[in-house]
Amino acid sequence: MKDGIILINKPQGITSFSAVAKVRRALNVKCGHSGTLDPIATGLLPVMCGKATKLCSYLTDGDKAYRAALRFGIETDTHDITGNVTKTCEKAVTLEQIREILPRFIGKIRQVPPAYSAIKVGGRALYKLAREGKCAEIPEREITVYSIETVDFSGKELIMDIECSKGTYIRSLCRDIARALGTVGTMSALVRTKTCGWTVEDAVSPESDELERHIISMDDALSAFPEFYPEPFFARLLSNGCAVSAGKLKGLPDGLCRVYSDRLLGLGNTLKTDQGMVFKLLTHL
Repeated sequence: MKDGIILINKPQGITSFSAVAKVRRALNVKCGHSGTLDPIATGLLPVMCGKATKLCSYLTDGDKAYRAALRFGIETDTHDITGNVTKTCEKAVTLEQIREILPRFIGKIRQVPPAYSAIKVGGRALYKLAREGKCAEIPEREITVYSIETVDFSGKELIMDIECSKGTYIRSLCRDIARALGTVGTMSALVRTKTCGWTVEDAVSPESDELERHIISMDDALSAFPEFYPEPFFARLLSNGCAVSAGKLKGLPDGLCRVYSDRLLGLGNTLKTDQGMVFKLLTHL
């Protein structure tokens, strides 16, 4: 059984694409991933295998948690320690000042993503424009930071545990915290510890010889979505790509749900159309 999700603990120094490629070669099956990690970052990288690659967009919306290191005194063009230094500042900060400032960054906040990111402006990725020396106006985005806990502070480097929504750039958060303290800073390390209900403790190395043993079934991976068992006639229609009037389906859950007959057919949802409310499969597994 190679259709499912493997939780990979990505090592530092390789891209997410390279980590996925290791899994693909080991299992000889189509693979994709959710939630890209930069080469500097380590930690939890869910890799979808086989038919589960169709579920990538449904398994990336969950909240995430990170352990991040913020080094004070320098700012770089990438906002992490791998970039070129663009600013320096010798101002010292205290743990009391840090604890006073952090509540400003909890809740719904506006954030400007880093120039070196995959976000597209005018159809082109920002990092490509940055590498060409071209400046682009980067739009702010709303994110949610649920918590920031200080783990350790050495005077020069702050270790934080952060829980946040999808789309949060920890590099930008580090930059903004340092600036709010009247100094500059850059992210010096990052570990993704949680995503979509999974934790890094459950992850394995992409070099593992037992990757197939660690595949999580699609049923288990989608357990947060309610189950729906349509009558056999309607199950056949749905499986063939047809939309069915929602009023004809008994026990239809609200929102996105797992659809079964003798097996998992896919994820389905009720949609509003000119013909009224209909239910259909959004993915066919």
